[in-house]
Amino acid sequence: MAKQLYDYWFVQFDFPNENGKPYKSSGGKMVWNEKLKREIPKGWNVLKLGEHCSFNKRTSNGYFNHPILYLDTSNITNNTIDELQFLNPSSDIIPSRARRLVQEGDIVYSTVRPNLKHFGIIMNPDYNMVVSTGFAVITANWSAYRYFIYQFLIQAATIENLSTIAQSAVSAYPSINTSDIENLDLVVPPDSMIEKYAKTACRLYLQIDTNYKEIKSLTKQRDELLPLLMNGQVSVNSDLAVSYIIYKNKIIRIMKENIIQAIVAKMQRDLDCRQMARLKAVLTSELHNVEIIEKSDCATQQTQENEHLLNSFISAKKIEGCSDKTLTYYRNTIERLLVTLSLAICHITTTDIRTYLSDYQEEHQSSKVTIDNMRRIFSSFFAWLEDEDYIAKSPVRRIHKVKTDSLVKEVLSDEQLEQLRDSCTTKRDLAIIDFLSSTGIRVGELVKLSREDIDFHERQCVVFGKGNKERVVYFNARTKLHLQQYLNERTDSNPALFVSLNSPHSRLTISGVEVRIRKMGQALSMPKVHPHKFRRTLATMAIDKGMPIEQVQRLLGHVRIDTTLHYAIVNQNNVKLAHKKYLG
Repeated sequence: MAKQLYDYWFVQFDFPNENGKPYKSSGGKMVWNEKLKREIPKGWNVLKLGEHCSFNKRTSNGYFNHPILYLDTSNITNNTIDELQFLNPSSDIIPSRARRLVQEGDIVYSTVRPNLKHFGIIMNPDYNMVVSTGFAVITANWSAYRYFIYQFLIQAATIENLSTIAQSAVSAYPSINTSDIENLDLVVPPDSMIEKYAKTACRLYLQIDTNYKEIKSLTKQRDELLPLLMNGQVSVNSDLAVSYIIYKNKIIRIMKENIIQAIVAKMQRDLDCRQMARLKAVLTSELHNVEIIEKSDCATQQTQENEHLLNSFISAKKIEGCSDKTLTYYRNTIERLLVTLSLAICHITTTDIRTYLSDYQEEHQSSKVTIDNMRRIFSSFFAWLEDEDYIAKSPVRRIHKVKTDSLVKEVLSDEQLEQLRDSCTTKRDLAIIDFLSSTGIRVGELVKLSREDIDFHERQCVVFGKGNKERVVYFNARTKLHLQQYLNERTDSNPALFVSLNSPHSRLTISGVEVRIRKMGQALSMPKVHPHKFRRTLATMAIDKGMPIEQVQRLLGHVRIDTTLHYAIVNQNNVKLAHKKYLG
């Protein structure tokens, strides 16, 4: 309601005039504002947001003499705090970024990936509460302004504006600065209107805060009681109607109130507060003398529903352009989770997924990279379910990125490249070695090439990378010579650039190239020789010789420069030489 009121009054300018009628649509005086290039009500001003707020109150060192509650950007969504971290200075390391104090009525707004909607008003801050530097803490100079400013910050136009600024930032993640928020243009009405809006909005936000705390308390009680119900340590009053569902081959009983709450939760986006209360009252009354029993084939139905949702997700990813290989990987990973948990998707919790990942890693001795890949797939799946309104909230949101080991990956030296060339017994193998080392293309791109794709005059060719993205790659004179020699000696009519040596001379496959190069490396006692190593070698060489990172990104066909930056830390010799030059 507060959002709707803000939209009518301050976006559509249909606040009540002196006669109680909508201002703009009733002919209220509008004037052209040159700064905004649009009309605003007469008597209103356009000011910078920073003129009405102060930002980022910092804590003092003495503040950490006591236990604190710490809020990170991953723990708040749409004005709802998911969880707080309790930090005790006597036993815990206080994060260096936990330096922004939060007081009652403050607005916290994420400066990292602002389009993820990590923002909110803190109504009743917990004792000694701080937030990370990933938040901007905004304090209105006049308390009545807090609700007006909050609604301004969360409107789609503002989020889109800040997201555009964040995308242009030179940083590892899309981010904004406090100054970006301070410099936002704000259309400011008279103080009397702000005060009138604040009185209405204040009551609404206080009710939201109260409801949230009650829900949090009830959820905690449910999570404590449910295991006791499962183990038979407590029982439900016999005159309450119950529902039976299957949970890991055990029959558990859930009070009818939980079913009512589930219905209400699914309708909350379609109904206002008054209608929600009415719906709950009607459900409670109508189901008072009704006993609800789950169908005997609920397990089969649950499996079918899970499969339907998974198929819908895979279809959505296919439309987005994911390859068949990626889709198969997504499907297999998610299917293993669903089969192992044997739960309806809407009943899967954060704890279930954390336990599954932990057990999977222990059972299969999987690397941290593998576990994080699984986490990313689950995050994509449940986020899609949330966006499509199949579930209220993704349970993966609280599972953070797995910290993986940062290893310096090896590249091929000049001597090793020459050894590989000398060991080639066929002109085809020599052409492959030169082509990979000269262009840095992926092996999947190599095997898709045909003869007609090669432009010998310009020494270039067009390849199709991941997601069927087209780019031009270049090769050197030696590669041109060896490639021409190989093609000239071929007698087959296959259009493929590289084919098998024996009849029927079919197009080489990815595994065929990998096996051949691995055998060449083994014959020379070189460890871990594979096609991607040539790609890494080319990138390292380009960076060593001063090629701008943006051009290396274009050469390799990376969508994000973060991927290219992995190659910038490969060669430790660069650090050693720089140390000698500047510090030695």
